[in-house]
Amino acid sequence: MADLITSLLKSMSSASASAEEEGDDDDCCPLCSTELEPYDTEHPTQCPSKHCHFNFCLNCIEQFIQSTSSTQEASDGNAFHVFLHCPNCRSNLGPSIRDTVLLRKVDKYLKIDDDVRLSASELRVKHSLENDADIALAVEEARSRENDFFRDHADDTASFVTQGSIWSLGSMEGYEADLSGVPKSFISRHHSLHDGANDKEGALVNMRPDTTLMNGLEFFMTDSEQRFVTSYLVSGDASKLAAATEMLHYVSALSRQGITPNSKRSKSFYGNTNSMMGSIREVIREGNEARRMEQEGGARTNSAGVLAEMFVPLAKEKRRNREQMNLELKKQFEYMSKFPLPLRMPKYAELTAHKRGFSLTFRDDTWDGTVLDAFCKISVTKSLLGHVSVTKQHGQSRGIRSIVDVGSSKPNGRGQIDTSRPRVIVASISAEGGQQGIMIGDVVSHINGSQFYGSASDLVQNINSRSDGELLTFAFNADAAVAEALRRRWMLSNPKKK
Repeated sequence: MADLITSLLKSMSSASASAEEEGDDDDCCPLCSTELEPYDTEHPTQCPSKHCHFNFCLNCIEQFIQSTSSTQEASDGNAFHVFLHCPNCRSNLGPSIRDTVLLRKVDKYLKIDDDVRLSASELRVKHSLENDADIALAVEEARSRENDFFRDHADDTASFVTQGSIWSLGSMEGYEADLSGVPKSFISRHHSLHDGANDKEGALVNMRPDTTLMNGLEFFMTDSEQRFVTSYLVSGDASKLAAATEMLHYVSALSRQGITPNSKRSKSFYGNTNSMMGSIREVIREGNEARRMEQEGGARTNSAGVLAEMFVPLAKEKRRNREQMNLELKKQFEYMSKFPLPLRMPKYAELTAHKRGFSLTFRDDTWDGTVLDAFCKISVTKSLLGHVSVTKQHGQSRGIRSIVDVGSSKPNGRGQIDTSRPRVIVASISAEGGQQGIMIGDVVSHINGSQFYGSASDLVQNINSRSDGELLTFAFNADAAVAEALRRRWMLSNPKKK
């Protein structure tokens, strides 16, 4: 770190001389010689010195700010502090430099119209910027201060380009480009599923994602992916339900591989500055603190002093965050009590066929044709004499009864939607199945992307016909009862979207 600081200081000290000797190239950063980006030139540094037009790139500014966070050690062993002074004229940049960083970071993502040029994490940052009211307000205030600064310096010989507001809260905000059909980041093999392109785009845009259906995986998905998965989960179609279950499995697999961009975004709200969104919020917080100290007449560009005075505000901020988190958990608990999920939520698993035996055993069962069956716990027990019995225990609560009776012509707490039909349930599991969340009593609904119809012996025969080591995909509980229960739950919790 010391070598980096020393190199940076040397570059700062020689910036003016280099500009005079070689000619000032407005297109390159005078410190690192990299080409300045459009957002670097549209939001130049706000140097208080009237005729200083020194400007450097966003990366160098961020390293500059970082170097002020602690005492540095020179090559001769002496300690020194780096101050937020202009590398060219030594004027104080402390009150304004974080506004410059904020505006550049925001424009870096929002000025790119072609989302294909952005990575998945950058797309998530872009969407968050467009929908975060606190950041939008901070950006507007920073832009106003920038405009005031350059208006006061309008008589300077250099012309500065200021950017008009890009926040249009009344217009359609920047949704990703994959609203129709299955998003590109999803892979689905469900052959029984009709072409997703026929879905209405308007319905997806207006749909509110239901994160209670996603088991925490919403942090690893874009907003459009959440809307798309929600639309399939609450469609009432068993094939769409199975497809959405596979999509969530795919997202979960990526998260286990360490692909977790949205987890950083979620943590950054509580102070994690390792993410792009976290760094933007940190810039806003530090800028507010610097301006507060400047207004009080005790501004110190030495950030060690700034940190000392930030302990009390940080403690208050952490307390507010904890209170907000507790409030959100309480609201979620109340919501889940009012709109409970089915006991048999859909699952996806990949199991290997083996000649020596499969990881699951199955048993024939009968669905009674009701929605209430989705809120039923199915148990399979085997006595000492080898007799196998199936018991079913239905959940009973006001929330369950409300969901089951939605749309029923004769509310009776059962929600009859079909006649009784045979089905196959899981009777026992081995380690391979248990590690993927399969439980005794789960209903086999799909195999290799196709809806399964038949008996337990038919299913076993199907599995035994496979090659040794062949991978089989299963969807469990993606049946008519669960699909209809989730649809009715959505109708009840979103009465305007019936």
